[in-house]
Amino acid sequence: MNQYLSPVQTNELFISRNDADDFRLGDIITNLHDSIIELSGAIVLLGVPQDEGVRRNGGRVGAAAAPDAIRKALYKLTPVFHNQDELTVINHFRIIDAGNLITDGIELEEIHKRQREVVGLFLQAGALPIVLGGGHDIAYPDGAALGDTGETFCVINIDAHTDVRPLIEGKHAHSGSGFRQILEDENLPLEQFCEFGIQSFAASKKHIDYIYSQEQTVVFYDEIRKEGNFDSSFEKILSTCSNTSNNVYVSFDMDAVASAFAPGVSAPAAIGFTSDEICRAAEIAGGNASVKLIDIAEVNPLYDIDGRTAKLAALVVAHYIGGMVQRMKK
Repeated sequence: MNQYLSPVQTNELFISRNDADDFRLGDIITNLHDSIIELSGAIVLLGVPQDEGVRRNGGRVGAAAAPDAIRKALYKLTPVFHNQDELTVINHFRIIDAGNLITDGIELEEIHKRQREVVGLFLQAGALPIVLGGGHDIAYPDGAALGDTGETFCVINIDAHTDVRPLIEGKHAHSGSGFRQILEDENLPLEQFCEFGIQSFAASKKHIDYIYSQEQTVVFYDEIRKEGNFDSSFEKILSTCSNTSNNVYVSFDMDAVASAFAPGVSAPAAIGFTSDEICRAAEIAGGNASVKLIDIAEVNPLYDIDGRTAKLAALVVAHYIGGMVQRMKK
């Protein structure tokens, strides 16, 4: 496994204050050094710094720089989480940064194969992976890794787009094909797939009909707005999945967030979820014991403004961890 990974150069991303009264996540996140056997119960960060799938899909490249941009923002955050009048300090939780998957000079299909293997090893060791993309083609190897455990699983894609396009020429994956690959892989014991936040004028009717033909679920953005309660809408679909399987994978495509909050993405949207809502979704996911894996896709630092989108992605990670810690305290 280690031959596929490049360690994080922490000193280039984070400078500690060395202040015991004001320590940061960067002070408590450790690098992966030891055997995966010791990962049970730990949160493991894995970066996938590539945007070849975005290029293949005709999108604007730049997402390859996202994992370290997200880390740079994440490491600076304080490990202090406040929710429901309760203050929690995340200082006893093991958070391990496995570094970045080596992607330079490697074909996308081989990158996906290696990602699937590495994420699968983390899951088998009892770790809880957080995968930092990169383009949204990371979805297939992530979902496949969860399916490789041999148990049924469910997938929730928080996204403005469906990402169920066919492979290019029937064989080349890309940033818009990941969930179709999961749906059509007969070796994966997928129980349920839900698209959450699909926007009008952002998805093909043929692709939506394809999802319905697979007897899967689409929750449209306007339906969530009509219901008027984001938390309730997301909790409902997550509850449906977690009641179906103890293994749920939630994918956060940052273009589900309005570009006013997340300008630095591969495909910015004029409307979408707010920063608070995407963080709440992460917190709710962390609070559900069935969620075993999340990823964050399509952050594009090349088009970001003052690191706004990378900072929001870091908060998504932090709120997910915060939700997990709150759950384990109960």
